[in-house]
Amino acid sequence: MIRDRLISEVQESEVAYMYDPRENSRWGLLRALPALCYLGVDDFTYPTSWCQFGRGDRHFELDYDYHVISNSLDIPDDSPDFGVITNDYYEEETPYTIKYLIDRYTRSDSMLFALTDSKQFQPQGAKRPLYQDPFVEMLGTYGSVYEEFEAAYQEYGWELPLTNTKNLFVQDNANLYRFVTGESLSKATELFEVLPEAPYLPLYDPLTSVFSRPEEFGTVPLDAEEGLPELVRWLRRRIEWDRDTARDIASSLNKVVISEGSTFDPAAARRHPSIREARQAAKNLDPEASPIDHRYAEWLTRYEL
Repeated sequence: MIRDRLISEVQESEVAYMYDPRENSRWGLLRALPALCYLGVDDFTYPTSWCQFGRGDRHFELDYDYHVISNSLDIPDDSPDFGVITNDYYEEETPYTIKYLIDRYTRSDSMLFALTDSKQFQPQGAKRPLYQDPFVEMLGTYGSVYEEFEAAYQEYGWELPLTNTKNLFVQDNANLYRFVTGESLSKATELFEVLPEAPYLPLYDPLTSVFSRPEEFGTVPLDAEEGLPELVRWLRRRIEWDRDTARDIASSLNKVVISEGSTFDPAAARRHPSIREARQAAKNLDPEASPIDHRYAEWLTRYEL
């Protein structure tokens, strides 16, 4: 398994640490979250503004449990493997330090996976950078971890086709689109262009969360003054886009919802003809062959007909 390959040397450590040096760490750090999910982490914390639209709903790209933590009290009692993604600003300037998480996991049998924006990241009150602590094993940069995943995908017969993102979840969606339609994609922008007509893709689900309203029928476009900028920021947290690219994609998605109110509506999605095509394609996967095939098969068959 990919996890065994990456952390075989850290089994005696309490914290597995990697960093992702970004030009501006406000953007793009969550591109690494799917990799941590695929390593078996189901519980996460990161700045709330990275998933929440203003004071409204939170939107997640994958199925994991999100926690707001300032003193570790929100972690389940059984202390599962836990992922934290943060940067120097949030550690130094806000109450949401990760020092309590570190204290708890140094006394736990589980592992804390920490990703920050700098190798020199230092928790509040610490006397040295986190990577220098004896209970921490450095996994390296996120780029090096991504290369390990890339090699594993190739061993299992899959590629990472998109040239402009290191978000594994986005790459998975491009793989699934080709698997169902036979058409290849090479850029993340191309994926979002075809997404409205491909509800079998798991990336469709967070957009369903964004555009649907429990109290209203169908989907509702975002307000141009507040809602649309929130979607732009949400996208930039996860994909390596500049503001103009993210704004173009967000505006395009919003226009589709304006013109066709059933797009990103979960009730309409299950009736889309591509859902049957996806379920048929899933029969050609072997869930026992690899965790990738298993994940893909579950995604393609998640709608009940």
